[in-house]
Amino acid sequence: MANIFRIDSPFMRFMTKLFDMIALNLVFLVCCLPVVTIGASCTALHTIVLKTAAGDEPYAVKSFFEAFRKNFRQSTAAWIIMLIACVFLYVDSLMAAQMGTGGLVMKMILGIASVLCFLAALYIFPIQARYENTIRANFKNALLLAVRHFPKTVLLALTVIIPAGLVLYSPTEVFALMLIFLLLAGAPVIAGIQDRIIWKIFQSYEG
Repeated sequence: MANIFRIDSPFMRFMTKLFDMIALNLVFLVCCLPVVTIGASCTALHTIVLKTAAGDEPYAVKSFFEAFRKNFRQSTAAWIIMLIACVFLYVDSLMAAQMGTGGLVMKMILGIASVLCFLAALYIFPIQARYENTIRANFKNALLLAVRHFPKTVLLALTVIIPAGLVLYSPTEVFALMLIFLLLAGAPVIAGIQDRIIWKIFQSYEG
């Protein structure tokens, strides 16, 4: 029984990882509060998770803030670009809705553009976490990967759509459980699932 509390025991390793996930989720949520820092927070989170997928064992909180500072400027710029694109798409969709049947083509174009933006957003922060490149090149590569690896992109989309659906449309009990999960360890778990998929894509190009 005493062996279970040894620092190298499976139980203690599990508890250490669980504590790291909770701590990482907490600093991620706190750093997202100013809203404008969401991009840098997402990049820092993916940096930690991708390092873990590569077999490293980074110090979660310390490495998070190091990645946050390193990628702050570029990730914030990418995040602001995405916000501006979302605003334009939303405003244009309102205009198209006022046009009746005449706005059908515009609605279709806006729908396709919205889907492409969403799919590219699934890749942009992992790409910035893994590679050093210009913002333009990162967006281009994100869109190319989203289209080229479409089956995997669908899986990535589900990691966002399913939790969001459970939060928005579930009974009160499920909503409460999902809220607890998201507040305790949601971000690292979701990013971990995403980056296991993305890591395989990256490795197919890195050899």
